[in-house]
Amino acid sequence: MTTTASLTLASHVRLSVRQINRSNLSAGVSVLLLYLFAGLPIQIGVMTQLGLSSGESSSWFFVTWMTTGLFSFALALFTRQPVSINLSIPALIFMAGAAGGYSLPQIIGANLMVGVVAIALSTFRIADVFARLVPSQVAIGVFAGSMLLFMLKTSQMAVADLAIAGPIIAGFILTLAATRNQLLSVGVAAVVGLLGVVVTDGVPGAGASAGLPRFFPLTIELDPSAMIALGVPLLILVVGVGNTQSLAVLRSEGYAAKGNLFGLVAGAATVVNALGGGHADGIGGTTTVVSAGSNAGPSAYRYWAILISSVPVVVIAFAASPIIAFVQELPVTYPLTVGALALAMPFKQVMVKTLAGDNRTGALVAVLVAAIPLQLVGMPMAFWALVAGTAVVVLGSGQTRRYWRRTQSVSFRT
Repeated sequence: MTTTASLTLASHVRLSVRQINRSNLSAGVSVLLLYLFAGLPIQIGVMTQLGLSSGESSSWFFVTWMTTGLFSFALALFTRQPVSINLSIPALIFMAGAAGGYSLPQIIGANLMVGVVAIALSTFRIADVFARLVPSQVAIGVFAGSMLLFMLKTSQMAVADLAIAGPIIAGFILTLAATRNQLLSVGVAAVVGLLGVVVTDGVPGAGASAGLPRFFPLTIELDPSAMIALGVPLLILVVGVGNTQSLAVLRSEGYAAKGNLFGLVAGAATVVNALGGGHADGIGGTTTVVSAGSNAGPSAYRYWAILISSVPVVVIAFAASPIIAFVQELPVTYPLTVGALALAMPFKQVMVKTLAGDNRTGALVAVLVAAIPLQLVGMPMAFWALVAGTAVVVLGSGQTRRYWRRTQSVSFRT
């Protein structure tokens, strides 16, 4: 029996570089660019806004990037699916607005609670209920609305700071017109924009921050008010909204995504992050769109996009201190504008999925509500978009009772 189990495990982890092609290589590089130009600046911005010390920021950055690289690589390799485990941008944005009145130990305690509850939900095989209670088209629509909100906010910032954003946008448009290659266009835009920053503000420096990440003794405080005010909304955002969106994207591409397995891994990553002073992780949303879409090549080999992007992520984790110092020296308009351009193609793909199906009305309602830059009753609009879109689908179908009978009979198996 031991020999059979070993052979089965070996078949799961066996790799062949011949499976790498231009499409999944391009998708892997695109995922890495999204990490660098969308996730990274927002993460550092949140840490700066929370007033963390250099040591606390370094530890937070290191542990979260390390878990992203290692957990994503292992999960994609084992399942042979283009799935990653990484930060939730809506969750980070929520923390930036709601966590200001809490200490770091209280924030870590709330994140630890999210991880433990996520593991419990998956262990008892009920994590997938979230995905089955919400129409997949609505979940994808919420994702599209969240991306639209990010790009709209960035465009407002770009208009207000054209000296920085202008060269980036011009480089992107000109390169895209000449090559029709979105990945290359983002790369050129990043280089041109950085040159513009150098001309305008001088060469950004990392100061005396070179070196490996520093670790300080971390205190975890399980404060009831923080666990309710931060932990519960984060759990809903990460497990109830974020994971649901990602599973919907995977299933729309024909993958047999096991929500409970993926949720268990994401919960474990969150616990590790919390112990290292970091934030909650979920199933990657935007990265799933990029790596699971038809542009990433044959479906059987699309998981290579995650493998390719995960290796440099681990390397980046060890450069936490100089990267944080470097990004903080850049005008905030630079990384956010490049990040918005990197989201252009994934946003198009998500909108196509939003409009393709019988539930397009509810999905469009979800897009519009999620794109509203407000919070309602302490929750971001992504949550209310999920509620509104689902309500439109259920009430519009005239089959409310049948819908709720179906959701109440959901199987609790993976």
